Amino acid sequence: MSSKDLNEAEATVEATFGARRASPLIVLLLAAAAALCALVSLLPHNAYVRFQQLRDTIQFHAQWVYERIELDPTPIDMAVVGNSRLEAGVSAPELQALLRAQGQGGLHVANLSMPQEGRNIHYVIVKRLLEKHPEVKTLIVSVVEQQPRTGHPAFRYLADADDVALAPMFVNMDYAGDLATLPYRQMSLWAQSRAPEAFGDTATLSKAYEGTDRDTTLTFTLPDGRVVDRDRIVPLPKIAADAEAVINSGHGQLLPASMIDTEYAIERTYTRRIAALAKAHGVRLIFLRLPVYSDTRPVADEPFYRQFGQVWTADFLSSDYTLYSDYGHLNRRGVKMLTPWLAEQLAKPPEAQP
Repeated sequence: MSSKDLNEAEATVEATFGARRASPLIVLLLAAAAALCALVSLLPHNAYVRFQQLRDTIQFHAQWVYERIELDPTPIDMAVVGNSRLEAGVSAPELQALLRAQGQGGLHVANLSMPQEGRNIHYVIVKRLLEKHPEVKTLIVSVVEQQPRTGHPAFRYLADADDVALAPMFVNMDYAGDLATLPYRQMSLWAQSRAPEAFGDTATLSKAYEGTDRDTTLTFTLPDGRVVDRDRIVPLPKIAADAEAVINSGHGQLLPASMIDTEYAIERTYTRRIAALAKAHGVRLIFLRLPVYSDTRPVADEPFYRQFGQVWTADFLSSDYTLYSDYGHLNRRGVKMLTPWLAEQLAKPPEAQP
């Protein structure tokens, strides 16, 4: 063997043994990093501070949701938890007044809905609600014409740490990102909870609290200064075009019917968790669809929801464009149409309800 061949052989042996020596070290470092992340994720913090983190975004009313549930001692007998359609469409104070007039004196209704779709954030809210308010008797949750495959963008910021870790992994495109965010989130919240005022937070009920009977159907201003006008009526050509674009953007189920739990893992997993909580607390569960203008599609996967509660649809609203402030959200005219109908349905005995 030539000296050149000998040197090459020695180099190969050295590289092989070097890699073998390095492998345990790499595994050890990865394990240590994972353990550190897990420990950091257990850092305690004030949950109120957590719910203040989105105050500069479209989800800024998350702070009010926490305040109404945790810091306001007023009972909540009926809660609405869903997407922006329910947020814009169901006036809790007006529904409350109608139900009281029908004989349910002292009833308190709260609309805890948030913008955008995502059943996982509904679970976050319902879990906290039923832990704090055992008096809840009725829960109204949103359903739509097409099941979403993704979760809510606020989930990683507002969910308890164990709920982030125990979220479904398949099919959940957000899981890795949500989990990776957790250690930094927990460290940041731990630090902010030590000195909330230094970060612009508060540890006690904010002076800006919007009150027990906040009406989510009224015009309001976003943190960036834009006004969301709940009184406007969009011209028919524009609202028709916008609605058509939304309706036609739908997608069908991609996986075989036997894999529907996998394809819609977030929607189905958290619907089941909400239903289990409702059952454990003796809460009546109702699923409500408020339609996009001109949309005649049925509730997606309706038999699935009917396992857990009644499914109501306010389709009578969909043909009148003057009831909408945009393609998918009712204006105040629409609210005035919906509220009496909803109160009427709630007042009927269960066997006579839709």
